[in-house]
Parts: sequence; structure tokens; C-alpha cells
Amino acid sequence: METIGIELTRIFVKVIQHGSFSKAADSLKIPKSTVSKAISKLERETGTKLLLRTTRSQTLTASGRAFYETCLEPLQVLEDAQKSLFGKDAIVAGKIKITAPEDLGTHVIAPIIGELSQNFDKLSFELYYTNEVVDLVRDGFDFAVRIGTLKQSGLKAKRIGEVTLIPVASPQYLEKRGKINSPQDLTKHDCLSISGLSVSHRWDLKNKQQTAKVLVSVKTESNQMTSLLQVALAGGGVALVPSYLVKELLQSKKLIRVLPGWSNEGFPVSLVSPVSMSSSARLKLVSEKIFTASQKALSEDL
Repeated sequence: METIGIELTRIFVKVIQHGSFSKAADSLKIPKSTVSKAISKLERETGTKLLLRTTRSQTLTASGRAFYETCLEPLQVLEDAQKSLFGKDAIVAGKIKITAPEDLGTHVIAPIIGELSQNFDKLSFELYYTNEVVDLVRDGFDFAVRIGTLKQSGLKAKRIGEVTLIPVASPQYLEKRGKINSPQDLTKHDCLSISGLSVSHRWDLKNKQQTAKVLVSVKTESNQMTSLLQVALAGGGVALVPSYLVKELLQSKKLIRVLPGWSNEGFPVSLVSPVSMSSSARLKLVSEKIFTASQKALSEDL
């Protein structure tokens, strides 16, 4: 087989990253027909179907995915080398696309992006919040921050820390309903819990010496932690929520930590990226910043 042209490969990568021929053409400032012809030529030269195309979308074949992941890193290295000719700062440029769960993304990731935006004028970001596991390669994401045990996915993952859930309530609620002295006292209270998790109706709590499994009466449940916080702030019950969400509320005494020292086992938090993206200068910089700042946010003592 003849050597595959770099330009054909670059066009193919742009199609995958942008999700369509039209957007890839706009990015490269070339006609859409040129993109279409380049993909057809690349498939002829490789002797392999790389994309399954319809009038509205295109999907990577298994061969296309393997080719994309293999060629992405060398192309990025070449692109960085070309940019370095125009000065060091030019390397830290471009768009970074990140996905994360909504609450973690809003309260932990977004402030990090704000700081990066101030320090690097040529960086731009797209944040997509969802609790679903998205396909990073297919949807063109550079990073994902994920909560929970990771499945084998052929992606590069780095453990950041863990999300720990703690019980909290407002001062007015506790004044009205009484102090909570032990985990079993929770059975007498209105509890606020995240829906769709094993912790919804059974709170598994621990401290340094003991564990407790408590069947709670759920007064309000929601698929969004921040909404549970609002209910708790209004005196609606005891909420089991991530510690990173309530640090300032605890410091200001708007919420009180119920059962100090008790929490759940915690859920692992990881920074995930396609293996082939790991050597880019801008991606390394963003990855390191997200990792260190997120680790600090999740590990600070209350």
C-alpha cells in the first residue's frame, strides 16, 4: 500500500472531531466537496471503509476508530511543531471540549476553566454536562470527568479522588425536628436523596470506627444534587450530598453537618481522555490543571 497523505488524514480527523463534513470544511476553510472527495480517496487508499455515512450523520467503523486513534497523536505532534515556529504561546491555543456530570462540572470544573481562560487568551472551551457516558472519540471530546467505577473502554484514565456524600440540614429544620445523635435517628426524619442511586432509600454511612446501613424515609428525591440543596436550605429535610457542594454553606452556617465524622463510602472520580490525545501541549496543560485543582477541591477538609 502506498503512503497515505498527511492532508487526507488531517481532513479525516477534522471530520471526526467536528462531527460533520460541513463543520470540518468550515474549520479547514475548504469546500465541503473537497472533504467528501478526501474521505473517499482515503478509503480507497487504505482499502477500508472508515465511515458509515447517511444524509444526516456519519459513524466510525471499527477500522475507522482504530485509524483515528492511531493517527491523532502524530498529527497533534506535527501541529504543535508547526505552531512552535510562531512562538511558544501559540502552542497553548485552540478549543478544548470537556464533558462532566452537571453538579461536579458546575461547581468544580467551571471555576478551573475560568482561571485557564484568564491565563491563556488563545484557549477556548466547550463544556457539556451530562450524567450519561458519552463516546469521547465519536463526539469529539478531549476529556471527561467521570464519577464511579470505570468500565474497560480503551481510554486513558487518571484517578482524581472521590466524591464523598455527607448528611446536612438547615438550622431551622433541626430546631424544629430535633438533634440527630446517631445514624438510626435518621429514620425519624424527612430525608432528601438523589434519585436513581443505591443510596436513595438506604444510606450506607461510616465513620472511623463503625458502619451503619439506614433505611430512610425519603421526603423528596431529585436527579440533581443542587435542587436537593435548595430544599434543605428551605428547611425541607436532611440531605445526603457531596461535601464539595456544601463547604461554603457549612462555613456560613446556612447548613449544619449532621452526624459529624459520618459519610458514605464515596465514589471514585477520574479524568478520562482518548489515549492518542495525551501528548498535545495544550491538552497536557489543561489536563494537569483540571487534575490538580479538582483533587484539591475534592480533598479539602470541611
